[in-house]
Amino acid sequence: MDSNYLIEERVIERAMAEYPKIKELVEFSTPVVSFGYPTSARIVTVGINPSSLEFLTAGKNKKILAANNKRLIDLESLGVSNPKTLNLEQAIKVIEGCYQYFDADSKPYMKWFDHLNDNVNAYFKSNYRDGSAAHLDLVQWATNPVWGNIKDKNVKSGLLKGDVDFLRYQINSKEFEVIFLNGRQVFDQLTNHKIVEATEVETVTYSTKNGKSLPVTFYKGKSRNGSLVVGWSRTFPGHHISAGALQGVVKKLHKHFEHSNS
Repeated sequence: MDSNYLIEERVIERAMAEYPKIKELVEFSTPVVSFGYPTSARIVTVGINPSSLEFLTAGKNKKILAANNKRLIDLESLGVSNPKTLNLEQAIKVIEGCYQYFDADSKPYMKWFDHLNDNVNAYFKSNYRDGSAAHLDLVQWATNPVWGNIKDKNVKSGLLKGDVDFLRYQINSKEFEVIFLNGRQVFDQLTNHKIVEATEVETVTYSTKNGKSLPVTFYKGKSRNGSLVVGWSRTFPGHHISAGALQGVVKKLHKHFEHSNS
């Protein structure tokens, strides 16, 4: 990505926010204000929160990523430990790391992002790698365990409440061609807080990998400044969807895009 970009004061403010005092916060992590540079993107996808694998290795005995494998600017890169907040210089480095996440010489977690890139962005002739797409999250903190396995509801509600105003700023900072909501929790958070106006437009069923039938609901709407909003109640990657059913669900999703974009 061209390094000639503006770092807005509101983004610096978010990067310098106080670290949450929760045990679920990923060790060595920093706030992930975005994946890619949303200001120049035509499309943004929206998920729940960053994966621990943005900062740590996979497996049971997770370790901080080695210097040559780092995806983002972490606390080790900054030379600090257990910060309450980041200072201005540190915050800018963190933001630059987020904006440059998909650059050619970076190491993004494409095993996850390829699902959205191939099944959503590609339909709209957009791509994370060339900067025409970027990714945002409801919560800018990475957690371990993953969001769905956090048992304390107060932790989840606290993180969502703490980051909702920054997400509102990001979504309404410009008119995007498309805002894709990746999952029901994303839809609920953005509509409940009136960040976007969207409704359920269709529900179909699909087969899971263990043979069960589950519903998937498609969404359509607009942001406050006119961005097209589309999405679905399940999430990419589609680990829960059987290989046979995934292609059909994606085709249905694309039909939904077609109708929404007409």
